[in-house]
Formats: sequence, structure tokens, C-alpha cells
Amino acid sequence: MRTHPGGATRGPGYRARPSLVPRSALLPLRYDRHELAGSLGDIGVMIPLAVGVSAAAHLSLVTVFLCVAASYAVTALAFRVPLPVQPMKVMAASIIALGLSASVVGAASLEIAALLLLLAFTPLARYLALLFPRAVLRGIQLSVGLLLLKGALATASSGRALSGLHLSIDLGAVMLPVGLLVAVAVAVFLLAGQRPWRVPASLVVVGAGAAVGALLAILGVSHLATIPAGLEWPPLHLPSANDAWIALYALVLPQLPLSLGNSVFATENAMQHYYGGGARRVTARRLCLSLGLMNVACGALGGMSLCHGAGGATAHYRLGARSAGATLIAAAVFSALAVAAAFGISPLFVPGAVLAGMLLYVGAEHCLLIADLTTVDEVVCAVLIAVLAMALNNLAVGFLVGWAVYMLALKRSPLQRTALRWPRLIERLAPRPAWLERE
Repeated sequence: MRTHPGGATRGPGYRARPSLVPRSALLPLRYDRHELAGSLGDIGVMIPLAVGVSAAAHLSLVTVFLCVAASYAVTALAFRVPLPVQPMKVMAASIIALGLSASVVGAASLEIAALLLLLAFTPLARYLALLFPRAVLRGIQLSVGLLLLKGALATASSGRALSGLHLSIDLGAVMLPVGLLVAVAVAVFLLAGQRPWRVPASLVVVGAGAAVGALLAILGVSHLATIPAGLEWPPLHLPSANDAWIALYALVLPQLPLSLGNSVFATENAMQHYYGGGARRVTARRLCLSLGLMNVACGALGGMSLCHGAGGATAHYRLGARSAGATLIAAAVFSALAVAAAFGISPLFVPGAVLAGMLLYVGAEHCLLIADLTTVDEVVCAVLIAVLAMALNNLAVGFLVGWAVYMLALKRSPLQRTALRWPRLIERLAPRPAWLERE
């Protein structure tokens, strides 16, 4: 048996395809329709949360999008792989739910940046990595995938699914939202579009969704949420002690376990799984450094807290990204959204059901990373973490309990010697990456 650098095991008849990874381990930049399609991997999460956080904390959406665009550009040049940039989801949800002020949001960014920079400039990141064996990382990734599926289904069933239209099909005892049908259809279309098409499936989906949303708004059938126009100067001052304490307990401490598990260690694992030697620069220490510097800038300039994420890595790869060209294209996209926001144009013209369908597809593909596990004890550990995280709505508790059970019981049980063979259907739905050549 042969093992591919990305983690894929191949049979005796497998012949490796030529790789374009140069000796310097820097992937060449590419700009084509596939990179453009892959650059859209984060919009389903980024746009709704950015708009929600900006409205709740009275941040300038222009500044938020400019911070996102700059983070994409610097990330692309520093890592030279399609490393995602996403909002810190726990923080964003708490800001929206609690209506916290811009000063608290800035304090939270600066505080979590200080903690991550501490990990980057000390050996702590290397020691913490020992707490994240492959089974635990796959459990975190499975949990994130299920959370993406849960969020996608909630969005597809809400009033935001069809730009404010409330359409449903009466099935007698159940009213089936049309937005849910649209989201499932989008996910199936993206799954069918995994084979190379002349026009990538994700571009077709986003383009058609944007056209339908714009048409509904022009005809007055739906109404886009209004946003304040113009660019606000950032509040260049330190937050008060009271705001710093609120940020620490309400935002930073709940977010930190997820940032370490998903944004650092699970992201490092996922990027190396997808890009092999091309992701040599993506290490835990450098990710901590990147996150720290990124959030120092966001906290000082009036943006929202940003992170990397294993789910975003899957989204970019599965939608077509193969080089940091996709990340630079994403920077251009969010720069354009910032310009549009400066003129009061809402970025929510793509119906929520379309974005939910993209999240359904990405969440399912991210869940199927579990197929990389080869023994029953690893699978039990991953599933246990995911079940606890979903049941308690707390990834940190799921990680701690799953890690303890795995290290104290499962790893020493007979299950460790029980090999597992996955059905061919799973391998077809989530084929293991084994190449980086031009399509």
C-alpha cells in the first residue's frame, strides 16, 4: 500500500499523478474559473454574520469588509495556499444576541489576539498540539460539519431563505418551506458538479441566486435590509476596563477553545490533508501568529474578530480552489462588497436558501473527513465528540470528554486493533485529494 502525503492510502494499482508542488513548497498562483469558484467558499458564513455583527455593535460594514479583504490578501501571500478567513462564530453569535457595543467587540479582538500571540511566541502551541491526536481532530471537524448542517437547515427554513418571502408547501400535517427545498436542490447540484464542468457549479449557483435576488428586489416582491452608507473612521483608542472584562467573560473565554481546536489544530490538519507538501507553511505556531496579528488590526481599526477554520478549508477545496489565487480573488470580492456598502448597497441580495444550500454541501463534505480514520476506536472517539458537542451545544465540553475517553479507555481497548473499511459510496461522495495539477 502507498500513502499519499495528504493522508490518502492507495491500492497496489495506483499511479500517482504529477504534482505541481515545487521544491520550495510554494504552490504557483492561479487565476481561472475554478479559483474564482473556490474563492466563494466563505461567503455563506461571512456575509450574514458580518451584517449581523455590524448592525448589533454599530460597526461600519465598510470597515468590516475592508478588514476581511486585507486579511485575505495577507493570508494568501504569507501561506500561498487557499487558507480561509472567517468570522469567529461564537463571538459573532454572542455579539448579535447580546447587542454588545463596538468598544466591547474591539476589546475582545485585542484580548484573543494577545492570547494567540502568546502561543505563537512560546512553545505552548507545540505542547498543546499533543492534546489533539487525529481521532480528536476528526471529532472536532465532524462537530463543525454538523453545526454547519444545522445552521444551513435553520437558515433555509427561516424567513431569510427567500429574501423575506414566506413560501411553503402544504403536506397536510406539515408545512414544508420552499427555502428548504431550494437549499437541498443547491446542495445536490453542487454534489453533482464535483466533476470538472466548463462553468464550475458554485459560480452557477451564486450567479443564479444573485440574479433572482436582484430581480425580486427590483420588482418590489422582496425587500433588502437597509444598511448605513459611508465610511466611518476607526475608534483609535483603548477600551475601558469595564468593556475589557465584559469582552473577556462574554466573548473571549467561550471562543478560545473553539479557536484552538478548529482554527488552529484542525485547520492545520485539514490543509495538509488537502494540499500535502504545498501546505508546509501552515503550522500551528504560524496560524496562531496569523490569527493574533489579524485580530490586533481588526480590534484597532473597528472590524470584527476573524479566524481561520477547517470548515472553510473544505469549502475552498471542494468548490475548486487549488492555489492562493483563490484567496486573492476573495480579497477582491470583499473589497468590492466594501465599496458597495459605502454606497448603501446591501450584500444580502443572494437569497439565504442559496447560501444555505452551499453550507449544506460544505457541511456534508466536512463531516465525511471522518472517512480518513482507519480503526474503530478512532471513529468512536470522533462520533462521541460530535454527539456531545451537538447535544450540549458546546464544542469545548465535547472535546474534553471525548479526549479523556479516548486516551483513558478507547486507545487501550481491543477496538484499537479493529480495522474499519468504509463503503465505496463515502469515497465517491468525498474523494480523497491526491493531486494538485491543473484541471
